[in-house]
Amino acid sequence: MTAPLGSPWSPPTGWVRPTPVPLAAPFGRRIGARLIDLALGLLVLWVITRFVPGDRLLGRLVLGFSALAAYEALFVLQLRATPGKLATGLRVAEVGRPRIDQVTAWVRGAITTVGTLAVVVTPAALAVMADSPEGLLVGGLVVMVAGASFLSIATAPLRRGAADRVAGTIVVPFEAPEVVDAATVDAEAETARPRPRTPWGPVATNLARRRARAARLDDAPVLVVLLVACVMAWTVDQPALAVALAVVWAVALVADETLRVARDGGTVGHRREGLVVLDEETGEAPTTGRAAARSTVLAVFWLFPPLLPVLWLWMQVSRTGRGPHDLVAGTAVVDLAPEEA
Repeated sequence: MTAPLGSPWSPPTGWVRPTPVPLAAPFGRRIGARLIDLALGLLVLWVITRFVPGDRLLGRLVLGFSALAAYEALFVLQLRATPGKLATGLRVAEVGRPRIDQVTAWVRGAITTVGTLAVVVTPAALAVMADSPEGLLVGGLVVMVAGASFLSIATAPLRRGAADRVAGTIVVPFEAPEVVDAATVDAEAETARPRPRTPWGPVATNLARRRARAARLDDAPVLVVLLVACVMAWTVDQPALAVALAVVWAVALVADETLRVARDGGTVGHRREGLVVLDEETGEAPTTGRAAARSTVLAVFWLFPPLLPVLWLWMQVSRTGRGPHDLVAGTAVVDLAPEEA
């Protein structure tokens, strides 16, 4: 029902409905905020080096991590933003809540600090990569974490990096609604980056696929035992045995994944997230051959961990929402939840 013109409930003449404020914080302001916080973080780390001797590297790392995590968490708890975000007109909001929970703030602060420390030590990591195989491994890991920290923000819808997605938060402009609800976040993310669609439904989001992959071993005890044995072999300095167990684990993974995808259309993780692996041409569960090809390519990435960032980046930037394992097998991971709802 429309109020009559001139009534106290009608808008004034010439009134224009305000445009809703986009939730996505501008990327330039995010970079500016991070640079300010990084500079202040470096100052904190410099103070720590004045009090902790250089031969106590572990002590420096523990104190540095604790100080930077507290910097992130306490400012967000008290002011809803770090100094860098305050200077650039941004704040942190917990999705669906008017205030940020303490656990949420500390989880976000810890994950953000991992990326910050990786960025800080990247020059040193690059310097040691050519010294030894161990230096190459450690340096490569540091560079990978630093790069992933940046790319998780640069490539994600609404600029929700890894820390925000894990903690359930989002960085928004000051003028955004006080309470940011999950439905609005999902709708704007879908608008910012529409999901590719197949004749059988929309392609699963990267977040849903990561959650499904995290639950991959929930009903695969043999794979769990083999993985633990492989880690233990590395721990007791038995590299040959560890490599052999890793190969056995990869073969078992291929066999298990092939069976589940061909028979059930996915793993327990897929089913838990409402996802299904389909042949892109027929919409049916893949044949055993296609499922085996998909599983083999996936196992290669898991068998050589340095390749995992390549897989992650591929999935982030892919316009079709399909990784190399899906492209090789001619499959797609489809989200059935919207259709079932």
